Amino acid sequence: AGFNPFDYSKIAVGNTYKNFISGQINPYVFPYPDKTDFYISDAGIYFPSQYCNELNKLYPDMPVFQALTRHLGDCNFHFNVQNLNRVWDKIREQSDIYILCRKCIYIPFLKIVIQKVTIYDRVDSCLQRLKPFKLPIPLLATRQTKQQAKIALATYEANHGAIQNRWLIYRNKSKYDTRLFKGVLACEKENT
Repeated sequence: AGFNPFDYSKIAVGNTYKNFISGQINPYVFPYPDKTDFYISDAGIYFPSQYCNELNKLYPDMPVFQALTRHLGDCNFHFNVQNLNRVWDKIREQSDIYILCRKCIYIPFLKIVIQKVTIYDRVDSCLQRLKPFKLPIPLLATRQTKQQAKIALATYEANHGAIQNRWLIYRNKSKYDTRLFKGVLACEKENT
């Protein structure tokens, strides 16, 4: 799979809820091969939450595209942001999982990345930066103590959703420019 720079015109489906309700559908054909995922880096720059009203008016079909990615291209829509509240709520609301990077170590000479992440299935738990439920159970705990721990875990998950910590270790094969916007703002690089 190759790299396609972000081009809104290619994902502008030209339809909103009004089109679907009225049956007046504007033709749209997904322009990429199936399984072409979308990645928006620094989404708070492209779709900043403080301009929610303007984004709603100017890009009303963006949430439609994001909601229909599986139907249109059997693909996913990914974004990263420094703080989840900084991205347009219409994008946040479409997300299935939220991943908070708690720690990241890069070993340049090996090109190895070690990350500690927390995975959430609820936006509010991610916004609160909750940690997974932990209740140390003694090795020789009674059946009642174990049952109470299970109830406590079930209650925590009912209130906050599934929360898991994971360690990721991988080789960095990315060519991502971590200082892209320096060149973009100097008009030396394309905004991709």
